[in-house]
Amino acid sequence: MTVVKEVHEYDPNAKIILITASDDQKTIQQCIEHGAVSHISKPFDFNSVLKSISESLEK
Repeated sequence: MTVVKEVHEYDPNAKIILITASDDQKTIQQCIEHGAVSHISKPFDFNSVLKSISESLEK
């Protein structure tokens, strides 16, 4: 979460996609509140990565 905050402070327009092995919804929500635009849970496949990138660029 620290990295998400720092990147967002440095560049509020950055499109941050959180990649996590944890399915802790509280942590994911906190990262979204601090600037992440999306998240991908591990293990992930190539299509989910592309979908997340596409959706993030539309925001």
